[in-house]
Amino acid sequence: MNYISKNISYLLRTTGLGKDPFGETVGLKRGNIGSYIDGKAFPKIETLQRISETYKISIDDLINTDLANNSLKPRNFENNGGLNNYSVAQIIENIYIRDAEFTESPLLWMYIKLKILDGKVTDEKLIVDRLEEISKKKIGKV
Repeated sequence: MNYISKNISYLLRTTGLGKDPFGETVGLKRGNIGSYIDGKAFPKIETLQRISETYKISIDDLINTDLANNSLKPRNFENNGGLNNYSVAQIIENIYIRDAEFTESPLLWMYIKLKILDGKVTDEKLIVDRLEEISKKKIGKV
């Protein structure tokens, strides 16, 4: 079970913000927030990261912990050094380590790393060239 709907609703209640002001803090529109709260949509990783950074909650806690009933909930949403935020890279790296599909296909991992994580490479041909270069070197794991 994930708690993203409950937790976004909880953040709105505890900050006293409506959907519009909350959306402004994380770059979302009212409709997106409503869809997340109603469970009709799930936020993109970039959205989770913005919420995590803005409200000093790890992405893992935002998704998997009921913040309303947990001692890890942020205190006044101030910078709390005791709570570590996960970066997108760390989350995807954890998926890589745990998911056999990635372990068996390091090229898929490289594609994700080059395209999504680094974000600097937008040219598909360049990515394919790099993947071919890597596969020729027979690198097992990234």
